[in-house]
Formats: sequence, structure tokens, C-alpha cells
Amino acid sequence: MQITKLKIFGFKSFAQRTEINFPTKGLTAVVGPNGCGKSNITDAIRWVLGEQKAALLRMSKMQDVIFSGTEERAAMSLAEVSIVIDNSDGTLASEYSEVIVTRRVHRDGSGEYLINNQECRLRDVHALLFDSGLGSSTYSQMNADMIKAVLSDKADDRRVLFEEAAGVSKYRQQRKEAVRQMERVQMDMARVEDNLRATRRSVRQYETQAEKVDEYKKLTKRLRELDLSVSIDKFEDHKEGLNTLDTSSRRMEHEVETAKTRATELQTKIEEKKLDISEDENAYRELEREVQAATIELNNLNNDIVRLKDSISATEAASAKAQDEIERSEQKVGELTAEKERLEKENEALGNDSEMDEMSAILERERETLQVMRDKLDDLRTRSRELSNERLQAANALNALRSRFERADAETDMLQSNLDGWNSELETLRTQRDEALRAVEDIQQGMDTARTEIENLEEQKSVREERIESLRSEQSELTARIAELRNEEARLQSRIDVLESVASEGSDASRWLAENKSNLTQGLLSERISATPEYAHLVETALGDILDSVIVDNAGSLGEIVASLKNENVGQALMALTAKPRPAFAGNIEGNGVIGPMANFVTADEPTMAWLRGILSRYILVESLDAALELAERYGNDDLCFVSPDATVRTAGLVSTGTPTAGTLSRKNEIESAQQALACVQGELSQKLSDEERVQDTLAEETQMLESLVDDIREKQNSLHGGDAAIAIQKNTVASCESRMATLDANCNSARARIDEAAQRKNSDAELAEAAQAAERAEGEYDRVNDELGEQEQLFRDKDEEVRELERSVLDKNAKLAQNTSRLKDIADQMDFLGNTIVNRKDEIAKNAEAMDKLRSDSEGIADQVQAKDSALREIESRRDLAREKYELVSGDIDEWQKEVNSLRDDMIEKMHDLNDIVRRREALQANVDRLKERILTDWEVNLEEPGDIERVEYSQPEADREIRELRVKIKELGPINVNVMEDYEDEKKRLEEVEKQFDDLDRARASLDRTITKLDDIARKRYLETFERIQKNFQFVFSKLFLNGETKMSLVEKLDENGKPLDILDADIEINVRPTGKKMRGIKALSGGEHALTATALLFAIYMEKPSPYCVLDEVDGPLDDANVGRFMALLREFSKQTLFIVVTHNKRTMAEADMLYGVTQEIKGISRIASVQLADATKFAI
Repeated sequence: MQITKLKIFGFKSFAQRTEINFPTKGLTAVVGPNGCGKSNITDAIRWVLGEQKAALLRMSKMQDVIFSGTEERAAMSLAEVSIVIDNSDGTLASEYSEVIVTRRVHRDGSGEYLINNQECRLRDVHALLFDSGLGSSTYSQMNADMIKAVLSDKADDRRVLFEEAAGVSKYRQQRKEAVRQMERVQMDMARVEDNLRATRRSVRQYETQAEKVDEYKKLTKRLRELDLSVSIDKFEDHKEGLNTLDTSSRRMEHEVETAKTRATELQTKIEEKKLDISEDENAYRELEREVQAATIELNNLNNDIVRLKDSISATEAASAKAQDEIERSEQKVGELTAEKERLEKENEALGNDSEMDEMSAILERERETLQVMRDKLDDLRTRSRELSNERLQAANALNALRSRFERADAETDMLQSNLDGWNSELETLRTQRDEALRAVEDIQQGMDTARTEIENLEEQKSVREERIESLRSEQSELTARIAELRNEEARLQSRIDVLESVASEGSDASRWLAENKSNLTQGLLSERISATPEYAHLVETALGDILDSVIVDNAGSLGEIVASLKNENVGQALMALTAKPRPAFAGNIEGNGVIGPMANFVTADEPTMAWLRGILSRYILVESLDAALELAERYGNDDLCFVSPDATVRTAGLVSTGTPTAGTLSRKNEIESAQQALACVQGELSQKLSDEERVQDTLAEETQMLESLVDDIREKQNSLHGGDAAIAIQKNTVASCESRMATLDANCNSARARIDEAAQRKNSDAELAEAAQAAERAEGEYDRVNDELGEQEQLFRDKDEEVRELERSVLDKNAKLAQNTSRLKDIADQMDFLGNTIVNRKDEIAKNAEAMDKLRSDSEGIADQVQAKDSALREIESRRDLAREKYELVSGDIDEWQKEVNSLRDDMIEKMHDLNDIVRRREALQANVDRLKERILTDWEVNLEEPGDIERVEYSQPEADREIRELRVKIKELGPINVNVMEDYEDEKKRLEEVEKQFDDLDRARASLDRTITKLDDIARKRYLETFERIQKNFQFVFSKLFLNGETKMSLVEKLDENGKPLDILDADIEINVRPTGKKMRGIKALSGGEHALTATALLFAIYMEKPSPYCVLDEVDGPLDDANVGRFMALLREFSKQTLFIVVTHNKRTMAEADMLYGVTQEIKGISRIASVQLADATKFAI
């Protein structure tokens, strides 16, 4: 099998279709400058063979292997690599002599694999290349990372290479599959165990229900007998009661009919009599109506008389009121006449119109004179106001000058005072600023100290947090482990319970004898013996049912035992009479594959063991079926049985085979093993719980200490925050002081300037004297004008008073005349109104008199009508009384008859009530009878009308009722009863047998898988150790070639689990020590870079010698080597190249010179790689 060709398209920098042909053997070198894409060829080989990790291909995701484009060429949508393998020797599991494996990936992330252009799965590729030396993760591809990994501290990397060389991977895969099957079987066993427990519980429940059914039947039988007896008697009593009520009902109906007939007769007489007296009754009723009509008419007339009398009284009152109003009006007319005469006399006294005109002319002339005086006075007032303003202006100018001089002096004093204060404040502010600056420095130093303390506390906090995280991680691991241990404990306990339950299900008769006849037996044989676990199932096969036998050391007790079994009816039992053992086989069995007599692998007490030897000495354990058949033929004359793991062969010619069933001894051994495992688990669980409690306590302490550190840090940080605030305050103080100082400096400069200005404003007193003279002149002129104004105002006031007095005299006369004239007019109007009123009231009195005369006349006429109507009413009442006496005399007999009818009716109603009561009682009794019949028919399927031959029992009524109630309560307490429970019970027993069979099948499968896993482990260990020894020798051989006289030492170092127990040898670390030429033996860490590379190369080639691969890719492996080491390295390659194709990616000239074929990788177009064929002499041009 060889790699012959590699085809690349769109993979990384290979944008064009590129085909590389490989020779079947020898050295092929790939050269080129850095970054040209040499390693992309090795990545393509790794990728096409199924590599799934993008990181190993130096990519972040798998789609990145697609050519991503350049400035001159667009990106591609897929990458494709094909590798052609020559399979003419049939190494690969394929029918083709040439196998092409292709892999594609698309830009959307999808991809496919093909084998000979047929689409397939990745697992198909893996299956094809399995254990062939090809593949993406084998040692066929060596690079600098593998050189580092093979001698790194991670022993797993080396162990993978050793396992690949030993071919252990397929066993690990088979073991992994077997373990998965074992887990599935264990899950199924757990499920079936649950089902088994549930089924057994169900069977026990059905047994309990069967007992309840028996009890139910006994109680139901007694209840039926007693209930039917009582119900039949009660039914007969009810029938008699119904007959009695029917008789009473018929008698009562007869009495009701008789009373009804008598009432009908009397009612007929009453109706006939009523017809006879109907005319008298009508006459009486008509006279009664006439009396009522006459009475009503008489009452109406009396009411009219009362109404007329009221009208007369009202009219008299109205006439009296009108007469009174006439008298008051005449008196008022007299008073108004007197007042009119007085006012006319006053008007004559006031004078005539000519006098009033003369007085008005004088008043007008005086008003004109007063106006002239008012105008002159106004002119003087105007002049006075003007002079007042001039005087005020002069005074203001004088005061302004005086104020200006005073303000200048005051301002100078004030500014000088302010200047002194500001200078003092400036000194104070400078002191405050300096103190604030010093305070800032002190606070800053304190904050630096606090920061240092916080850093220390933070470091302590980090240590505590790491410790807490570690404790929490440990706690989580402990919690997970405790959960696993508890699950394991539950699983083991469940397994033990099931095994013990299965183990306890031997022969019922044998177990009954062992438990109840311990004085006659010595227990079960299965409980008295034990077997080597490895051969327990073979011992069970040999002994068979004998294991369930009961040990009896006295044959004389057999009779009693047989009698007991018959009496108890518990089944059959097998008994082992150990007192009379069978002679053991004395012959010596020899031959290939003989393990020994089976008795050698069984232990028991001496009496039992002596008896067992007689049986088991004829059972010989052998290694295989072939050995058993051979020995059976050789010892055919003896009664022997040769037992192998696959079959049992008897000398008589019988062979039994098949899957062994786990028996009593196997289960006993498994129980002991499970109990031991359970004890270990419980011990570890107790330790883990203790560790968890310890971790919780430590975690609580660490958490408390961390909280304390956090509080300290928070306090320091608060202090820092406070320091920042204090610094801000002090800086604000400094800024405030400096700002205030600048303001004060400005104020001081301004004050000095204003003092100089005020001094300049102060000039001579000439301006002040001139202003004083002007003010004096204005004051004199103002006083003169004011004196003249005062004289004129006095003259004006005198003249104004004279005019006013004259106006008042004229106005008073005019007002009095007008008032009198108006009053005279009002008097005339009032007198006219009062005259009209007197006339109207007199007319009203006359009309009232006429109306009263008419009312009196009408009242007298109505009184006469009342007298006539009253006489007529008395006559009608007399005739009505006579008619009523006649009617009442005739209707007396009717009343007597009616009373008798009413009495009969009351008697009928009472009898009807009694009859209805009887009917209701009968209906209730009939309903009871119907319910009783229905209940008995429903409960017992008996018709009380025709009970038939019912067995009746004697009873006492109260006792029977009490017993029936108690029986019903007992039946109710039994709960729901399934009378068909026995059928369900049998079905459930069959189901239990099926579930037990399932469990046994699963148990056998588990045992078989357990043996398979053990067998695979043994094979894997054996092959691994053998391979390790050969690789160790190869390593020494290759190392001595690379390092003259060098020595190596490889060893397996066992690892321990959490409990200190050694792990499987397959998981052991591989420790390597080497001694290069001229040095001491030491570990690989002390090697130089070149020694490290050569040692790793030696180890890889040692592994390679154990399991050669058809190809090997070396990607710049020779990089760390000097020329001398490169020579030895190439000599080694040349030796192995006789049977393997080596593809070497290199920059080294000596490596190029040794190559049989040389491929150059260039990038004529930047970013696009191509393969160029070059002569060997030109190969060095590509080296850097």
C-alpha cells in the first residue's frame, strides 16, 4: 500500500488545480521560501484524511481552508483535496486496487467525503484507514509540534503514539462499545429491577386481595341469608298493612258519598225556597234603594241651606268694610282741603315774579366782579409757582455744591477705611491659603499611605478569593463525588436487594424445611458452601438442583420430614444425606488443559465437604471444549464429567452447552462482592462527607476573613474618598482665597484711584458764594409775590362770600315756591282719588244689600223643600220595614238548612283529609314495598313476590338489624373487591415469571459483557506491554545511531486513583531518560534543543519501526539540527526510505541534496502557490 498522488484545488494558497506525484519509496523534498505554502501540502494530506480540528490546520474555522482570494484573483467557493492510494496488496478493506479518497468543503460550511467518487461518511473513511498507518492523527505526520509533544510533560501525547503502534485502539474501541452495552444492560437491569420489585409487590397485593375476597364471600353469604329473611318478613307485613289501608279507604269513601248526597238534597230545597221569596226580596231591596236616594237628596238640601247662610254672612262683612273705608276717605278729604288753603297763603307771602328778576340781575353783576378778581389771583399764583421753582433750583444748586464737597470728604474717609480693612483681609487670606496648601500635602501623604494599605489588602483579598474559589471547587467536586457515591450506594444496595430476593426464591419446600424443621435439618446446601468466583457458574452447572437441597445428617428423621411436607402441602424438597457420602473418584486425571477436580474449588464444613467430594470428584474442570472432548474419549470407561467454560462433556456421550444462568453460588459471590464494594463506597462516602464538612467550615472561616478584608478595604476606600473630598475642600479654600485676594487687590487699586479723584474735585469757595447769592435773590422775589398774593386772596374770599349769600337767598325763595306748587298738585290728585273711592264703595254697599235679599229668599225656599222631603222619607222607611219583616220570616228555614249543609260540608272535608292521609300512608307503604323489592332484586337477585325456596334463618329483629349494619360496615371496610382477582393473580404471576426471566437474561448478558471487557483488557495489556518492550529496544537502536554509544531508558510509571489504588497499566505514564554521547544519564528536560529534536526523532522512528506506515511527512523537523546532526538524521531517513515514502518539507541544503525527488513551491502571483519542477542543483535557491 503506497500513496501515489495528491490532488489539490482551492485549498489554502493552491488556487489552481495542482497534482503532486510521489514515488513508491525514497525521499521527496518540498522546498521553497517562507510563506510560499510548503506546509499547506502537509495540511492538505492531513485534511483529506479526516482532520476535524481547524487549529491543527492553522485556521480558526474549517471554511478558512478555502482559497480566500488576492488582489488579482477572486476568492473561491470550495476547496477539494484528493489522495490516491495504491491498494494492490489489499491492505485496505476495499475491492479496488487503487483507492481515491476525496474531501470537499463549501463556503457555507457544508462538506462531503468521497471514496472512488462515491459519496460516503467520515466514519467510512476512518473505517477504511483503520489500523493501516494512514489517518490524520497517526505518527505518519511529524512536525515541530509533534517533536515537542512527544517529549513534553504531557504523558498522554506519548501514550497515544504507543497505543497506535500496539494496535490497542481497536480494542479500546471494542471495549468502549462493550462498556456502552454494559451501561445499557445495567440501565435495563435497573429498569427491570424496578419492574421486578413492582411486580412482586403487585403479586403480594393480589394475594392480599384474594384473602379479602374470601372474607368478602363469607360476610356476603351471612348478610344475604339474614337480609333476605328479614326482608321477606317485612315484605309480608307491608302487604298486610296495604290491605288494611285499602279497607279503611273504601269505608271512608262511602261515608263521604253519603254526606255529599244529603248536602245536595238540602241545597236543592234552599234553591227552591229562594225562588219562592225572590219577589218579596226584590220589593224589599227596591224600598231600601228609595230610602237611600231620599236620604241623599235631603242631605244635599241641608248643605245648600248652610252654603247660603255662609254667603249672606260674607256679604254683610263686605258692606261693613266698604262703609268703614268711606268714612276714612271723607276724613282724609277734610285734612287735604285745610293743607291746600295754608299753602296758597304761603305763596302769596313770597312775592311776585318782578322781584325775583331784579334779584337775579344783581346776582349776575356780582359774579362778573368775582371773576375779574379770580383771574388776577390766578396770575399771581402762576408767578408765585415760577418764583418757587427758581428759588428751589437755586437752593438745590447750593445744596448740591455743599453735598458734593461733603461726599468727597466722606468718600475719601470711607475709601481709606476700606483700604485699611482690605489690606488686613489680604494678610488673613494669604495665611489661610498657605494653611490649606499644607493641609493638601498632609492629606495627600495620608491617601498615599491608604492606597498602599489598600493594595496590600487587595493582595490578601485575592489570596483569600483564590483560596475560597479553590475551596468551592473542592466543595463542588466533593458534592459531585458524594452524589456519585450515593447513587453508587443506592445502585449497589438495590443490586444486593434484588440478588438477595432472587437468592431467596429457591424451592419453597426446601426453604420451609430449613426454617420450620431446624431440629431435623442443618439448613440449605447453598448456604453452607462457597466456590471460587472464577468457577462458581461451573460448580452451579455441575450441582444443578442439588444446590437447593436440604442437608440431613440423620436418615432416621426422613419419615417425619416426609410427613410434614405432606401435611403442609408445600411441595417437593430434595434432601442431602451427608451422613452417607459417596466414595470419591480416586483416579488421577492428566492431560492438556486439565485445571483440576471441581472439589478443589469448593469450600464447606467437613461433613458437607466429604459428601460433596463424592459428587464433585467426578467433575473435572478443563480449559476448553477440545480438551473436554479429548479427555472424555480417553476416560470413557469411567463415570466422569469434564466441564469447560463453553460446554460440559460426559463420558457417557452427553454434551450440554449454552449460555450459563447465574445461580445461587454466583449470586452469593456477587452479593459478597457487592457488599464489599458497598462497604468501600460507604467508607469513601463517610470520608467525603467529613471532608465536605471540613471544607464547609474552612470555607466559612475564609469567607468571614474575606468579608473582614472587604470591610477594611471599604473603610480605606471611604477614607480615600474622604481624603479626596477633603483635598477638594482645601483646594476650593485655596481657590476661594486667591479669588478673594484678586478681588481685594482690584478693590484697593480702585479705592486709591477714587481718593485721588476726590482730592482733585475739591476746588475754591467762589462757586459756593455765587450759588448762595442767587439763592438769596430768588428767595426775596418769592416773598414779595407771596405777600401780594395773600392780599388778593383775602379780597377774593370776601367778594366770594357776598356772592354766595345772594345766591342762597334767591335759591331758597325759588325752592320754596316750587315745593308748595308741587304739594298743591299732589293734594288735588289725592282729593280726586278719594272722591272716586267714596263713590265706588257706596255703589258696592248697594249691590251687597240686593244680593243679601236674594240669598235670604233662596234660603227660605230650600227650607220648605227640606221639610217636604223629610216627610216623604219617613213614609218610605215605614214601607221598607214592613217588607223586611216579611222577607226575614220566610228566609228563616233557608238559614237552618244552610247550617246543616255547612255542617255536612265540614264533615266531608274532615273525612276527605282522613281519606287523603290513608292514601298518603298507602303510597308511602307501597313505595317502601317497591324499594324493598328493588333493593332485594338488585342486591340478591330475588323477587319478593315469588321468593321461591329461600333458606330462612331465625332472628330477633333488633339483633338482626344490628348484625346487618355490622356486616355492611365490615364489607365496606374491606374496600373495593375484585371478585375476579384470582384470574388477575394468575396473570400477574405469569408476568412475574417473565420479568424474572428478563432479569436473568440481562444478568447473563452483563456477566458475558463483563467477561468480554476483561478479555479485551487482557489482550490490550498484553499487546501494549509487548509493543512497549519492542519500542524500547528500537529506541535504544535508533538513539545509538544518532548518538554514538548513547543509552536510553524507558519505563512505565503506574498512576494512582483518588483512593491510592494503582490504575490500569494502559493508563501508566511513560518515563524517558537518555544519555547522549559523553554525558550522564538524565531526564529529557536537561537536553539541548538539538538533542531534544534528535531524541524525539529517535523515539518516533522507534515507534515507526514497530508499525511502519506507507508514508511519512516530516515538516521542517531538521530545523533545530546542525550539519553533523543533519547528516546522521539523513542517514537514518535513507535507511528507512527503502520501505517507506518520506515527504520532507525543509530549508536545509544537505537535506535537499539527499532527496530523490525535489518539488519547489513558489508564488509567482502573490498569494497563489504553484509547484515547480527544478533540478537538484537549483534547489538551494529556494532556501533562506
